[in-house]
Amino acid sequence: MWAVLLSVGCVLGAGITLGAWVLWERRRRRLWSDVRQVVDAIVSGRIERSRTRYTGFDRMFTGSLLEMAEAVHGKLHELRQERDVLNHVLENLTTGVVLIGHEGRVQLVNEAAEHMFLRPRAQWLGREHWAVLRPYRIGGEIARALREGVPWQGTLQLRENLVVEARLIPLPADREPLPGDNPYDALLLCTDVSEWRRLERMRSEFVANVSHELKTPIAAIRGFAETLLDEEVDTDTRRAFLRTIYEESTRMANLVSDLLQLSKLEFEGHAVHPRAVALRDAVHGAIERVAGEARRHQIEIETRGCDDIVVWADPDRLLQVLLNLLTNAVHYTPDGGRVIVWCEPFVDHVKVHVQDTGIGIPPEDQARVFERFYRVDRARSRSSGGTGLGLAIVKHIVQAHGGEVGVHSEMGRGSDFWFTLARLETGSAEVHGGASVPQTKG
Repeated sequence: MWAVLLSVGCVLGAGITLGAWVLWERRRRRLWSDVRQVVDAIVSGRIERSRTRYTGFDRMFTGSLLEMAEAVHGKLHELRQERDVLNHVLENLTTGVVLIGHEGRVQLVNEAAEHMFLRPRAQWLGREHWAVLRPYRIGGEIARALREGVPWQGTLQLRENLVVEARLIPLPADREPLPGDNPYDALLLCTDVSEWRRLERMRSEFVANVSHELKTPIAAIRGFAETLLDEEVDTDTRRAFLRTIYEESTRMANLVSDLLQLSKLEFEGHAVHPRAVALRDAVHGAIERVAGEARRHQIEIETRGCDDIVVWADPDRLLQVLLNLLTNAVHYTPDGGRVIVWCEPFVDHVKVHVQDTGIGIPPEDQARVFERFYRVDRARSRSSGGTGLGLAIVKHIVQAHGGEVGVHSEMGRGSDFWFTLARLETGSAEVHGGASVPQTKG
C-alpha cells in the first residue's frame, strides 16, 4: 500500500515538475523571442513602444529593454537628421569635396567636384584616387598624406578656363591600422578661383596700361619743360613747346576723367536714371556735336529709321554712347566717306547701329575692342587724342541699361557698331540741350 502511494506521489511530482518546466521553457522562449524582435527592431529602426505582458523581474527586464530601444531609436533619428543636413550642405557647397580612405579609394564626392573634374559620381566611389583625379601630380601628394599625414595646398589647372585652389587635409583613420596600412584618410577641397585669377590679371593689366598711357605725356611734358627752363629758345619754338605741353596735359586730364567715369559705372552701374526718350532727338543731338569734325573731313552722316521710336534710357548717358560711337566712326573713316546711324526696331527693344565706311577691324580684334585701353590702331588713336576707354564706357553704360553691345566689321569696308535699348510703345521725352555730356574718344 505504502509502496503504491509512494509510486503515485513520485509520478505526480514528476508530472508537476515536468509541467512547470514546460511552462517555464515556453515563457523563456517567448521572452527571448520578444527580445530578439526588439533587437531586430533596433537594427531596422522600427521601434514602437508596446504594452508589456510580463510581471515581476521579466516585466522589469522587458521594460528596460524597451526604454533602451526607444533611446537608441531617438539617437538614430537625430543622427539621420544630422546626416541629412550635412548631405544637403555638402551637395550645395561650391567647393568640391573628395574623401579618400586610408586604402586609397574614393569614399565620398559632392556635386561640385563632379562638375569640376567632369566625372559622374558612379565613376568615383570605390575607385583608386589616381584613376579618377587629374592632373596626376596630385596623386603623389594624396599618397603622401595617406602615408605620412602631411597636408598640402596648391593650384591645379583643370582646364583652360578652370583653375582651382586645392587643399589636402589628412584625417586620422577611424580604426587601428594593421601592419602595412596607411594611418590616415585624406580630404581634398577644391575651390574655383578662375574668376579671381581673371580679375587679378585684369587689375594687373589695368595698372600696367594706365602707367603706359601716362608715361608718354608725362615724359613729353617733362622734356619740353626742362628745355624751356634750361635753354634759351625763340618765341616760335617756345610757343610750339607750350602747345605740346598743353595738349599732353589735356590728354592726361581726359584720361583721368574717363577713368573716373569708368570706375563710377563699374561700381554704380545701377545709378542711371532712365525715362522715356525720343531716340530721334538723341541721335540728332549727337550728330550736331560731331558735324563740324565731319565737315572738315567731308564725311557725310545719315540717319535712317529712328523716327517715332521711344526708348527707356538715361538721356545724358544715351547721348554719351552715341557721341563716343560717332566720334570713333568719324576718326576712323577716310575723307569723303560716310557714316550712317540707323535703327532696327523689334517688339520690345531697338537695335541702334552706327555704321561707317572706314578702315575696318581685323576679325581677331573684334572680340576685344570693348576692353579698356585696347586699340586696333594705337598710333591713329593717340594722334586723335583717344584714351582707349571710349568703347569700354559705351559697354558699361549700355549694360547698365540692360542692353547689349557688339560690332561687325570687314577690313577695308568699314565697321558696324550696335547696341540695344528697351523700347516703349507710347510717350516721349526730349534730350535737354543744356545737358553736359563728356565726350570720350576711344
